[in-house]
Amino acid sequence: MNKRMSESKLYFGSYLIRKRLISEEDMLDALRYQSEQTPSFIDTAIKRRHLDMKQVYEILTHQGHTDLSFEEMAIQRQYLTPQQVNELNEERERVRPPIGEILVHSNKLSRDVMLRELDNFNKIKGKFQEVGEILRNVTMFQKLNEGALYILAEIADKIICLKGDRIISEDQDADCFYCVVSGTLKVTKDNPIYQGKEIFIYQIAKNDIFGVSAIFEEEKRAANVTAETEVVLLRFDRDLFLDFLENHNKAAYPILLYIIRRLIHKLNETRSELVFERKHLINRENIDSLMDDVV
Repeated sequence: MNKRMSESKLYFGSYLIRKRLISEEDMLDALRYQSEQTPSFIDTAIKRRHLDMKQVYEILTHQGHTDLSFEEMAIQRQYLTPQQVNELNEERERVRPPIGEILVHSNKLSRDVMLRELDNFNKIKGKFQEVGEILRNVTMFQKLNEGALYILAEIADKIICLKGDRIISEDQDADCFYCVVSGTLKVTKDNPIYQGKEIFIYQIAKNDIFGVSAIFEEEKRAANVTAETEVVLLRFDRDLFLDFLENHNKAAYPILLYIIRRLIHKLNETRSELVFERKHLINRENIDSLMDDVV
């Protein structure tokens, strides 16, 4: 798959390509046709009598010496207002033929398939608007572009837990990891000496991640994680997340770097807690064993 296409914004065509319902060549042909059938901004502005040819020439002349778009230069030169620019773009959007209809008329998709997938796409888009906004505010994902966030929003599950809810239990199968959106949780270990008691390891708060060892190897959970307050979490399935990292190398680097830094921080924090605060619950011989389990 072409990475530029897979990392673009939320477009129906990109969605169809990822589902292998059309090829990239099909999409490019549809975009060319759509462009040919959509009036340019300049033509629309002249048709609406917001600009004349003399003004267009002056805007283009000044634009050539800047990085501004035609619309931005028109606003800067006070030939158009921001509201007029928006109205003109809305008019162009109204007459722009939809990609789905173009693909149907060019026999690249049947109408039934197009309508079904358009409905699915709109549902995913709705989920992205909610989960995508959460992802933008999570430190681990803040360096990702809109397209990468869109893919992550597809594979993320939003979970709300109440105070006292057990999210992870020691010795459970590890097939996912979590990112904390809000609230606090505590990490504990079953006490090897006093049955029924737990050893506090550390606290987890907003922007923290936990259960990430599941990304790197299939294993049992090494500790318990319990909500101390109401918490909002994002859950990521291990296999789906690994697929994402494999197919989005540019996005994988900042994510893995963040995970490594958080693991190092928690490793140091955990060692201090075990050595200095829990001596009355465990003996010295148990510390190294606990550290091996937690890491």
